[in-house]
Amino acid sequence: MIKKFSILVFGAGLFFCPSANAAENLKINLDDAVKLALENNRAIEQYEEDRESARWGLSAARRSAGPRLSWSSSFNRIGGRYYNNMRAQRYEWEGLNPVTKKYYEQYRGYSIKMFPKYLAENSNSLSLSMPIYTGGRLEGQRNSAKYGLNSADLNLENARQQIKWQTAQAYYRVLQYKDLMNVRQEEITNLNEHLRTVQIQYEVGTVAMSDYLATNVQLANSKQALNTARGNYETAIANLNDIMGLPTDTNLLIEENLKYKPYEKNEDECVEYAIEHRPDGKSAAYAVKRAEANVDYSKSGYRPNVSAVVQGSIYGEGAFKADHSNGQERWSAGLQLSWDIFDNNVTAAQVQQAKSAQRKAESVARQQLDTIRLEVHTAYTNLKISEENIKITSAALKQAEEQYLIYKVRYEEGVDTNYVVMNAQEKLTQARTNYFSALYSYNTSKAQLEKAMGVPIGIDAAIYSVAVDNGKNATAALKESAITPLRIFDENGKIKKRDIDSIRADIDATNIVEENISTPFGS
Repeated sequence: MIKKFSILVFGAGLFFCPSANAAENLKINLDDAVKLALENNRAIEQYEEDRESARWGLSAARRSAGPRLSWSSSFNRIGGRYYNNMRAQRYEWEGLNPVTKKYYEQYRGYSIKMFPKYLAENSNSLSLSMPIYTGGRLEGQRNSAKYGLNSADLNLENARQQIKWQTAQAYYRVLQYKDLMNVRQEEITNLNEHLRTVQIQYEVGTVAMSDYLATNVQLANSKQALNTARGNYETAIANLNDIMGLPTDTNLLIEENLKYKPYEKNEDECVEYAIEHRPDGKSAAYAVKRAEANVDYSKSGYRPNVSAVVQGSIYGEGAFKADHSNGQERWSAGLQLSWDIFDNNVTAAQVQQAKSAQRKAESVARQQLDTIRLEVHTAYTNLKISEENIKITSAALKQAEEQYLIYKVRYEEGVDTNYVVMNAQEKLTQARTNYFSALYSYNTSKAQLEKAMGVPIGIDAAIYSVAVDNGKNATAALKESAITPLRIFDENGKIKKRDIDSIRADIDATNIVEENISTPFGS
């Protein structure tokens, strides 16, 4: 709630138009929408927590190789025949006459402290141990956790790219419905103008009442279509607000329209880029490495475990005293070795289980590569089809506009019928609708292609993987592969929550992200 409130306050200071209630109007473009979604979308928050969990998992695996200090303690009241017999020695001592006691104390070294009351039995022990050799168990755990963190980093980047794609799709949907509302509004304007012409001609008796009625019916249908388009537009606005983390009733002021900008690169280049940069493809590869580490971990059951151990204990009636007659105070230091010589083939079964998981991970990784190629092919094909449709619908729109003007003039001159004009108007509306639908399909296909290619947002997956393969840890790899304009990592490589001023600086800045990374081959 605080985060959403902060975003709204920021928007109010940066974009909002002056009004009685400024929080209801937000001027925004696609770059701003993507930045707000990346800052405020819940899905990204969840992947950030997954990454944080993986980071602590790696920390736990690393610390397992260090020393472990443990303390155990017990405090008990005691009784029974066994202890009653021991208490008898104290009673005998206390029953001795002073002379005898003095003799025993002076010549035998006896003391009352040598005869506890045996009312309590307390023990304390300390143990310090450190693994020296675990047969690969700790190494397997550490490698598994390390690759798990690498996967989490890439999954987070994939989530960012997915959110960018969803935001772009929702944003272009808003533009499409805005254009369709304009189409319907222009249709109503044309019909109102034509209706005045029909009414004048009807009043002078040159046309029948049916022309006037038919035009009114068409006008009513167009108004209904405008209401439907307006409803679709408002729904699209609410959906975009939800993706950006804004209240659904925020009124977005979007001035731009759908445009066509050619995309010249071929499909092979796009596929090659996707194989190199898709974060989910790289994540699947790290899942294979993690499965391999789990196999090594399972094999550690075949080998011995050696630890260095230092331990000490004290036992007696006092909390930290060895004051019973059978009290103990001792320490030891040395090595401990344990080895399951025979475990009824439990380890062998666990190794086979881990190998099966490894083969599955390898299959998933291969399938992911196939999915990447398919998604790039689908997006690229849709892009080219939409590009061709733009050319077709653009030409058809010009012809429909010319045809409508011709039939309109011919009707005014009494040459053609009202039906021909109405039919021409319907075709003009349909041509405009098809044109804007083709523009929407082209722009969304272009955004989908960028998602399918893995165009980086927070980190470049290709640079990240190279850094990890060169021995860099996750923090160093993040710093090396981070996209500078977003500034999503602090000096420790941890994902940071940015304040409003830093968001403002990003949105005010020139479109560095779009120029540098959004279209790797150019527009």
